Amino acid sequence: MTWSPGSRRMNETVAELKTRLKVEIEHWNCNILFKVKFLAPFRYVLMAILTLIKLAKTRPNAIIAQNPPIFLPVTCWIYCLFAKCSLIIDHHCIWSEKAIHNPILKKIIAFFEKAMVKRVELNIAPHDVWTGKLQELGGEKAKVLTLIDYVEKISFKKIDRERFCKTKFLAVYPGGTGSKERPDLAIKAVEQLNEVTLVLTGKKEYLKQVLSHESNKIRFSGFLPNEEYFGLMKEADIIINTTDEPNTIPHFLYEATALHRPIISSPNAPIIQLFDLIYIIKQNTPEELKNAIKDVLENEEKWTQKIQQQHKKLKQIRTDQVRKLIMNLNSYLAATS
Repeated sequence: MTWSPGSRRMNETVAELKTRLKVEIEHWNCNILFKVKFLAPFRYVLMAILTLIKLAKTRPNAIIAQNPPIFLPVTCWIYCLFAKCSLIIDHHCIWSEKAIHNPILKKIIAFFEKAMVKRVELNIAPHDVWTGKLQELGGEKAKVLTLIDYVEKISFKKIDRERFCKTKFLAVYPGGTGSKERPDLAIKAVEQLNEVTLVLTGKKEYLKQVLSHESNKIRFSGFLPNEEYFGLMKEADIIINTTDEPNTIPHFLYEATALHRPIISSPNAPIIQLFDLIYIIKQNTPEELKNAIKDVLENEEKWTQKIQQQHKKLKQIRTDQVRKLIMNLNSYLAATS
């Protein structure tokens, strides 16, 4: 269950479980007034009511609920108090630590997260850094499992490269909505390189601070449909991830890996731990990034081979983790049957 416009992580997990478990599985999402912050209390109450109605109608034996927002797992836990049902929380992060800055609200959300981590059957985290933090949060009572994201194959549309790039090399910066993303670093680095065009994807409304840099070599694609977006990534000689966001692995790194495109990334603890065959710059500076781009382009075959090896390694890690998740799910289902 999710309370968001969409979750590629949850979509992929549900799809994999459907192929491995001989039970009916449904991915249900509730999304009302997304990003309308001043209506957040109202929307959470309304979504909680709709979620309880959905659970009462479907009567699941097990629930996987996404955090954030923690109020979805809390709602599911209330249902589980009255129904014979197991609850698993898929923590994309620890919400109170990553995104909440108001000190009072931070304490409230941290209280709910700590309570839930201790009380549910299983907590899932997308990498070992969050797994360790969840274990600290819940103590001995918390059961936590790492389940990394993973993309096996991607359908993409063949695009006309010249529509985006007139130079020899193409670098792509997949833009998101994160306040700590650093597209400015990629722009400043590419502006110093004659043979490279940089394309920044994503809605331009989230890139207002750098739109003034648009030129023949710095391009803004705007929002692209999935198959066209993946087609652009497939054409790229380099995928760039520069951010000041801690403890985050953007999903597009898994997509780029599946497309076998070389990646350059900011130094970030979970990325350093998991993606050991990509180019990780030592610090977030234009000069460091410029040198990394030159290195990858001069040794493109080497870095392409590395990313292919990386994809195989991620697949093995994910396979082992899914096996552990299924073992837990089967035990919960057996207990409630």
